[in-house]
Amino acid sequence: MTTQANRQRPVKGLALLGLIVGLSVGLAVYAITEYWIDKVESQQLPVTVLFFVCSSTLAFLLLAESGRFVRAGVSALVIAAIIAIPNYFMAAFVDNQDLFLTEFPVIFWFSLAGPIAVFLMVTLARASLEDGAPPPYSAVFFHGLTLPLIVGGATLFAILALVLLFAWAALLKSMDVQFFHELFQEPWFILPFLGAIGGLSVTLMRGLEPVLGALRFILLLFCRIAMPITAIFSITFLVVLGMNGTDAIFDKPYPGAMMLGLAFAGMLIFNGVYQNGEGKPPAWWMRIPTIITLIGFPVYAVIAAWAFWLRVGEYGLTPPRIAGLTITGLTVTYSLVCLAGLVSEINWRGARWMPLMAPFNTAMAVVWIVILVLMATPVMDPWALSAQSQYTRLAKGKTDAAKFDYGYLRFELGTSGEEALDKLLSLENHPQAVEIKDGVERARAAPNYWTYKDEGDEAPTPAPLEEDTEGPMSLELNPDDDSANTGEVPPDQAAADDENTTSPTP
Repeated sequence: MTTQANRQRPVKGLALLGLIVGLSVGLAVYAITEYWIDKVESQQLPVTVLFFVCSSTLAFLLLAESGRFVRAGVSALVIAAIIAIPNYFMAAFVDNQDLFLTEFPVIFWFSLAGPIAVFLMVTLARASLEDGAPPPYSAVFFHGLTLPLIVGGATLFAILALVLLFAWAALLKSMDVQFFHELFQEPWFILPFLGAIGGLSVTLMRGLEPVLGALRFILLLFCRIAMPITAIFSITFLVVLGMNGTDAIFDKPYPGAMMLGLAFAGMLIFNGVYQNGEGKPPAWWMRIPTIITLIGFPVYAVIAAWAFWLRVGEYGLTPPRIAGLTITGLTVTYSLVCLAGLVSEINWRGARWMPLMAPFNTAMAVVWIVILVLMATPVMDPWALSAQSQYTRLAKGKTDAAKFDYGYLRFELGTSGEEALDKLLSLENHPQAVEIKDGVERARAAPNYWTYKDEGDEAPTPAPLEEDTEGPMSLELNPDDDSANTGEVPPDQAAADDENTTSPTP
């Protein structure tokens, strides 16, 4: 088994490899964009291949070791192949923009879910290459803490190199030398340059073990300092919750997102204190605050789940709500892992601290990978699930047909929304079949969503645009707007009002 000292050994001899691999990938990206993406009608496959090349290269540079290039290459290709499945599904958005698909699932996958899935897979692969499968949690923790530092540092290096390049070009331009300024605008030059700098930066950053060790120390020290503060906050929160109930929470905007943020902060701080699971229990002044924090963690998760579930029960599924519910479900599951850690504290004098947490943390990493990938595949198609949810609400009479937002199906859910509209037209025995038919026809006659909303006196009033300050969990898409003349509050605004002014009742 690889020891901690061996894991901290600087990686040498990979700089040239990183430079060559990065340069080759830059050339490949240029060839794909110049001679494939722009030359074909459907961009779904070339976009998927583009992401495959980039993700496999990054994974390889993070996994490569002297004498283990083949194993690292195979692992990198497997990771890229897994990610290619959701990438291909989400890349369909590029070809289907005329079908009026909401872009939220695409943004959520490529900006958050996809990177997290790749990070977790590379972490598990790196630990497995060193210690075999299944990897020990000590290796998983070490690389899970180190890999983001490598990527972050490499990104900083690449940005600085690019800034220096253009600063140099600007200086020469001011001296009437236009050649380099024009050269740096050429894709055939800048893309290979960025690839070479990126590959070189990753391998150089991997070799800076003293720097990485210092950064790890700072992060873990911060977690130990933050743990007593987190415990005090948890005590205050639980006391206020016991005295005032949920009013103090649900009176604030976006209670679900707020609770998720607190839960994730507590989760990260706890793992920074717990570290690799091989150490002895800490001193009582650190151990007791950790226990208090773990007690609060399930409370945050359950309140977040309650907030999201109330929104879904009242207003149906939308792609953001599907993402919110899924992440909340993962958070609730991890809170059960924390309860297992609390149970192990019964053995106060145990040689290891919370021994159940280590294997459960590794298992949770696998669960996160599976769920995040499935969320971006037809298995959990967010557009299809949302369309079915909205159709069911109207078909079962949970919402008034005269107030239903048919435009949301037409202009936000693509083919799935069109199929839902067809199914609504087939509800001939529905008590409001006439209103449903009129709503579907009006939605299909409108050229875009905004025209649909503004058309006629009975058109739904669009919710006021708000800046998304809570990330992908804000759940502000609008499946059911109400008529401006009905006196009713649009469903998405009602949800916001519930969060801002009203304490939801289970």
